[in-house]
Amino acid sequence: MNCQNLFVRIDNRLLHGQVVQFWIPYLKVEHLIIADDVAAATPAMASVYRMAVPKRIKLSVVRISALQLLLSQQTESEKTLVVLSDVFDLARAMMSRFDCACVTIGNVHSAAGRNRITDAVYLSTEELAALVKLLDAGRKVEIQTFPGDVLHLRHSLEKGVTWVRL
Repeated sequence: MNCQNLFVRIDNRLLHGQVVQFWIPYLKVEHLIIADDVAAATPAMASVYRMAVPKRIKLSVVRISALQLLLSQQTESEKTLVVLSDVFDLARAMMSRFDCACVTIGNVHSAAGRNRITDAVYLSTEELAALVKLLDAGRKVEIQTFPGDVLHLRHSLEKGVTWVRL
């Protein structure tokens, strides 16, 4: 799939008002994919998500292992937003041949073992290491809670791991 039309967002809330009100219109999304094993196994959750998403938006709720297969069946031109709940779900998707050029982190709740990056994003050492591996493999990694407010992940031998506004 054309990476200009594929947007990947990590947000442990999955679908919520910010995604519907800001991200879908901003990215001009035509297809919203929620890649989450619990949501995919719970038909009631998919029904609630369908009620929250504008009718013109195609909605798919899939298991993480099925994400790449679903994407391979759609057209290159379809603007698609994939939402995953955490960094490790993204890693699992990539183990199932999913790939993307850019990962945007929107929200990761505070929890034991996680360090504050922004008011909305807290990452463990392991999560940050997984993101650095993506960055070092040529993917763009950013934090963007709202459109336009972007922090980019940078990694260098002299400065280590940093988040910068460009």
